[in-house]
Amino acid sequence: MPAEQQELVAVVMEGLVDLASMAIDPKDGSLYEDPSPMRLRTYEDEHLMLWYQTISHRSRVYLKRVNL
Repeated sequence: MPAEQQELVAVVMEGLVDLASMAIDPKDGSLYEDPSPMRLRTYEDEHLMLWYQTISHRSRVYLKRVNL
């Protein structure tokens, strides 16, 4: 993966980790109100699409797949 794309993925992942530490999903809001808070989620913008899973009690995001 080119360095520019690696940087893009790293920035998005840092943002997702920050949201997971606050128990917030970028699309759905609070993870506390989600009946399945650890479900596989997607995030996309004009440059990438990724699938991830939040583990809020660990303040972590597990990246499953990235499409550029």
